[in-house]
Amino acid sequence: MADNIDIVFFKPKKFEDCVICAGYIKEDKIVNMNLSQLDDNDSRRVLDYIAGAIFITKAEIVNVGNKIFCSIPSNRNFLNEMNRESSHDEEEEEIVRG
Repeated sequence: MADNIDIVFFKPKKFEDCVICAGYIKEDKIVNMNLSQLDDNDSRRVLDYIAGAIFITKAEIVNVGNKIFCSIPSNRNFLNEMNRESSHDEEEEEIVRG
């Protein structure tokens, strides 16, 4: 696919599009998947299919919003502040995979 690309933003319109997405995951790309165009049944099917590619590559999937998921390769570090309260007094959330 594209060797010089690090992050792919992907919005599948049908279940069959998940094959393309899985290809990017297998290439260790960070893949942001917006499933808002799919109904709940197809969204679940896409996530089930993608889970296989994620398992094989030991990547991680993060839910970053309503029907928006991000696949992060195992060799990448990331900070998830999605569940963090707005208070600055709290200890900073730990970086995942460091």
